[in-house]
Amino acid sequence: MKHDTIKIMILFLIGLFNSVLLHAQERVASPKNTTDILKWVKDGKTTKIIFPAGTYNFSDPITLKNDKLILEGSGIGKTVLKLTTKRGVFIDAVGDAAFITNLTIDGGDNQKSFGNCIFRFNKSKSHHFEEVEFTNSIWNAIAAQRAYATDGLVLKNCIFSNIDYYPVQIFNRNTNLRGGELITSVKKVVIDGCVFKEGYECAINSDNGNDREDSGDGTGRRYTESTSLNGTIIQNCIFGKSRKFNIGMVQTADVIIRNNQFMGIVDNAGGGCQAIHLEQCTHNMEIYDNTFQMPNTVSKNYLYIRISGTEGHKRATQQRPSDTYKSWTYYVHGSNERRANIACATEGNINKDCKRDVHAYGPRNIYIAGNTFNASEKVSQYLSIGEGENIRIGTKKDGTVALNQFLGGTTTSKKISLGGHDEGCGDVLIKAGQNITKKNIDIKKVHFDLPPIRIKKPIIIEE
Repeated sequence: MKHDTIKIMILFLIGLFNSVLLHAQERVASPKNTTDILKWVKDGKTTKIIFPAGTYNFSDPITLKNDKLILEGSGIGKTVLKLTTKRGVFIDAVGDAAFITNLTIDGGDNQKSFGNCIFRFNKSKSHHFEEVEFTNSIWNAIAAQRAYATDGLVLKNCIFSNIDYYPVQIFNRNTNLRGGELITSVKKVVIDGCVFKEGYECAINSDNGNDREDSGDGTGRRYTESTSLNGTIIQNCIFGKSRKFNIGMVQTADVIIRNNQFMGIVDNAGGGCQAIHLEQCTHNMEIYDNTFQMPNTVSKNYLYIRISGTEGHKRATQQRPSDTYKSWTYYVHGSNERRANIACATEGNINKDCKRDVHAYGPRNIYIAGNTFNASEKVSQYLSIGEGENIRIGTKKDGTVALNQFLGGTTTSKKISLGGHDEGCGDVLIKAGQNITKKNIDIKKVHFDLPPIRIKKPIIIEE
């Protein structure tokens, strides 16, 4: 009797498996049947769509609902999926783990409003792109639904051209839009061998952390936490000239940036531009074996890398009570009023109401090794770090020595700045042999009346 039951179960499972196979379908598209394509991607049966060469014009968004759906073209520039009318999104990924390869996705500059994108993670995960070009967006190329992340995104050998704002936005914090849910971890993102062509605002943006919490009674708070990107890797990429940043991240932990080429800033950019810009609660960052360049034709002097930690100060304009200092107010849905008042920050030792625990915002565990910082007449400094601790310049996280090349300058020109209003930077090691002397380091004074951390944890500059 027992054996009969097992046989019945086996037959049932075989039948179920065959049923799944019968329903799973591979389809071949045609530029003339885009209406069918819109149905296939959400029919629950189609597993793969092959796109022969041609231009596929879509006036409606493509909503990907089938999990693990494969979209395979005939090559970049040969197979083109194009949006032809104004829409909020071109490809809306509701299902998980799409694999898209060998084609061009053309947004047609038809993004309807601020923040719209070509491809959206709609609370979905693990979408994978290889040999794909994203082109023509007046806003973003790849992003998540507001307040969520591009969990598990993989980009290999992709091209981003004519993307005006963010080619890739990993995360856009907006805690209220998630109903107050905190996100402290994002599934690892891999960006490998990609080309970001000149003209974007910020090639890879990740505005992490959690903020704008509204307790329901008109009070708000700001979090002093990082969001882990779980070993996210950005490697082997070419970053064409940017209008602002090549990589910009806020409240970010656990990222490796290696073997990339940073081509600098466009000639007509404004102020405050850097190749890599990191701020607020930046933890566990490894920046290895990259090459940095800055054209001498730019109109202003710029930094190569800036890692800042001064966001703990009183907001410039605040309109709701803060749970940090009761006399402060914090406007939950603000914009510029969420920015730090740096002028106030320098008065922290006189006016205690100006200051929060600024040092909690500072960078921790930063490893910068094996990089080449090319000489330029338009680099103000190669590296600036504020409120930092455990900073290693010339060694990797595992202790391996990998000297940076800080090219150009003299024995007295300022190449590295270490400072901060609260306690400054401490526990810093700068290895010898990097064309850096003590006179190349600008160590700023501490404004607040706390003892500088560098008394207990010194800044060591090897000669």
